[in-house]
Amino acid sequence: MQGNTRTALLALALTAAFAAAQGAATGAAVAQTIDLATGGPAAGGADQQGRVGTVPIEVVADDGIEWLQNDKKFIARGNAVATRGTTQVFADTLVADYRELPEDQGGGTEVYRLTAEGSVVIKSPQETATGTRAVYTIDDALLTLWGGPAKLVTPTDTVTAEKEIRYYERDRKAVAEGDAVAVRGDRRIAADRLTAFFVDPEAGAKPQKTAAKNTDSLAGDSELDRIYADGDVVITTPKERIEGDQGNYNAKTGIAEMEGSVKITQGKSVLQGDRATSNLNTNVSTLHSGSGGMARGLLVPKNSGDGQGQ
Repeated sequence: MQGNTRTALLALALTAAFAAAQGAATGAAVAQTIDLATGGPAAGGADQQGRVGTVPIEVVADDGIEWLQNDKKFIARGNAVATRGTTQVFADTLVADYRELPEDQGGGTEVYRLTAEGSVVIKSPQETATGTRAVYTIDDALLTLWGGPAKLVTPTDTVTAEKEIRYYERDRKAVAEGDAVAVRGDRRIAADRLTAFFVDPEAGAKPQKTAAKNTDSLAGDSELDRIYADGDVVITTPKERIEGDQGNYNAKTGIAEMEGSVKITQGKSVLQGDRATSNLNTNVSTLHSGSGGMARGLLVPKNSGDGQGQ
């Protein structure tokens, strides 16, 4: 298993190392510290296979931890908690599916799928994700979170989705589907589907030997770059409401571009057209005509009795 501290749910992989070494465990309040031979890089040394030193995990489950050897599965039940470094995964049940490796690959076992079931909470110092179920597929580096709704809260953003939130680790991409909503400050983007792309803020920068990477984030050393919205898109700010069929938002510039039956509402004034560009930082919007005809607008001037400015 290729460890990666950027994905919090990857901490569950450590249950495999624990169960393989310890066998089936039953009884209340079971706790075990695991030496993660395959759990990802951390400070200090290397193991006998030359892998960088790893962070141990503690797994606690009220109803015990079970090893199903025939099914190649480990299960921690009852208020299960997996803690690795500064990341914790809480769930009613934690499951790790593993496979055996051939001798030419070093032998032993590796976890290929990690599942959290029931009242799922994934916490790091920077983010909290909640849902009813979460699955991390290691081969695909894909984390999927379901819930009613699935929710991710960061210091700057809150994302919710009624259907699911998927994070593609290798592509640095997150997809929220089903009444998806992203909120940052007083700005809100809603759509049937939101696709967010992240970038490494240090990409292209000169490496510093003494600088340590920040791994206190579920998405690792990433920052939001752009959001694409599809289906019944609505962007709202304190000054205006922008509607359209598709849209994209540049998080760095604050510029949103909308296409398809665009409608901009500011107070009682309404503008309609095929395309629009809005700078959410300056509250300046430009409406464009297209194949659907000319841009149209109903401008209602502010009067002394109207608290809405135009």
